[in-house]
Amino acid sequence: MVKLIRLKSDQDKLFFNNNIQSDLIIKPNSKIALQNVSFKKTVESITVDSTNKKIVYDNGDGDTTINLTESTYDNTDFKNLLTDMKNKLNESLNSTNPSDIGAEFDVRINSSNKMAIETEYAIQINPTNRFGTVNIDKSDPTAIFKNAGGNAWDANIGSNSLSAFDGKNGCGIFRAQIGFLGSAGFGFYIGLSETEPQDMAGDFTPNNCQFVINAEHSGTVYRFVDPANTTLTNSTLTPETVAQPDPNNENDILAIEASEGKIELKIYNASNPAGIILTGTTPQEYLGDKPLYPIIGFYNNDCHVKDIQYTYINDFALSNEIDVKQIQVSATLTPPQQDDSIQIKSFDFESTPFARSLGYDYRSLTDTVSEMNFIADKSVRFFDDTECYLVEALNLNFDSYDGAKGQEKRRNLLAVIQNIRDRNQPDVLFDSNSLTYIDLNNPQPLPLRNLQFRIINSDEDDVDVDGFSNMTLLLD
Repeated sequence: MVKLIRLKSDQDKLFFNNNIQSDLIIKPNSKIALQNVSFKKTVESITVDSTNKKIVYDNGDGDTTINLTESTYDNTDFKNLLTDMKNKLNESLNSTNPSDIGAEFDVRINSSNKMAIETEYAIQINPTNRFGTVNIDKSDPTAIFKNAGGNAWDANIGSNSLSAFDGKNGCGIFRAQIGFLGSAGFGFYIGLSETEPQDMAGDFTPNNCQFVINAEHSGTVYRFVDPANTTLTNSTLTPETVAQPDPNNENDILAIEASEGKIELKIYNASNPAGIILTGTTPQEYLGDKPLYPIIGFYNNDCHVKDIQYTYINDFALSNEIDVKQIQVSATLTPPQQDDSIQIKSFDFESTPFARSLGYDYRSLTDTVSEMNFIADKSVRFFDDTECYLVEALNLNFDSYDGAKGQEKRRNLLAVIQNIRDRNQPDVLFDSNSLTYIDLNNPQPLPLRNLQFRIINSDEDDVDVDGFSNMTLLLD
């Protein structure tokens, strides 16, 4: 004869410890099944305010501080907190820091439902061996120049080239040094374009790019294009050193760099060996949603370019299709060069409670690595989209097993249940339409005075609840 047993809990965790004040004898070889469960989850939230919004990290070049947006997040918009943290971290990367060049932050929930804070590097490359275009003489690795054709803009950095940084997803560089610049004509430019090089149909005019620095000739100022000035516009900075091609010449370096969430047009010259923002320009946000591709355009035959280098967009899934890493050692000009070596990396939350709300046991995270990879110790409970719960007996033995990694053993699981209510609502309801009985394997009659069960989530964490929780069992 089937017996029905109702259990009730008034605790803030799903722990059932119920006594039965009457004789209940379980006959030999009985079975048990879960009929239903109901409880109300605590509506959890994470509040970012003046006491915990600060994050200090060291990517290898010293401490950098960011401030998260003050707001309250729950399970419906927790991803907004991850996005805010990711954006603020990426916007803080600076191209003057060698450890930031090519770096990108990602903040996400991994496959184990744990928060991950990580960086990855786009390698600083010299794309000379990808330079596939007509009218370009590639015989001299220190000086690429146009050796034929009329007065038209020609060249690019190869078909199907890797897209460059876009200013939104971390820190990047695109640099080229003047090998020689004539005294007339339109010279050359470096630029970033939303149109892929092979789709430009040979029209590499500067106005087809979103960001441009044009070295026109030795007797005139640099010109530029940016989102605020969509046609070639005069700056107030003139080329300083434009000597004949020579591997040892320290001519001007033209640079387009992503720094602190904006794209800067910079010149490295004898007067500014560490770089100066091109006078007349201001750092610009790139608001487009397309990747940007590096372009070099030549107009005259009597100009040379050398030491081309850039960092591509890193999407955390890119294959290792890269070229020779370019580390330029200069006696006079000193543009920062990428440093992705193994070094101490650190990441500090302002408060321990905030760190713990994100699953980290400690607010200070440190490791000696080339890239950050700080994974939380525990899952973010209210971000468990699976809504999967384990019903476990604490004083009965069942023939059930757990194959989850880290468990992989016999375990007294009565059921693994899924919420059949809207997961965005706090009420959780499970009601079995088809009972599954588990063997108790009791060879002798079993007097039962007390029943102890608990319900935990799929990450083995307690479930915080409000009010009464109910469970109904059937014994056969």
